[in-house]
Amino acid sequence: MFVTVVAVLCRLGGAASGSCVEEIVTDSNMTPEISMMQCAVGAQVGLAKWMGEHPIYHVNWRIERYKCVPGHYEIKGHA
Repeated sequence: MFVTVVAVLCRLGGAASGSCVEEIVTDSNMTPEISMMQCAVGAQVGLAKWMGEHPIYHVNWRIERYKCVPGHYEIKGHA
């Protein structure tokens, strides 16, 4: 099954509406061994690594939540 890992990231101190965005972290094309179970159980480690290496989101952002979505996912913009 194709799986997409989506993170909702919010600016630190961003109380204004629109301070959160969705980003696709990985999917089965980029990480072929990922499954729904692996995503649900172990995504936090991969998300922390991804966030630490990201050129934009590694500073002044936090992961509000993440979701494991079956199939392809279309970003809706502001979360």
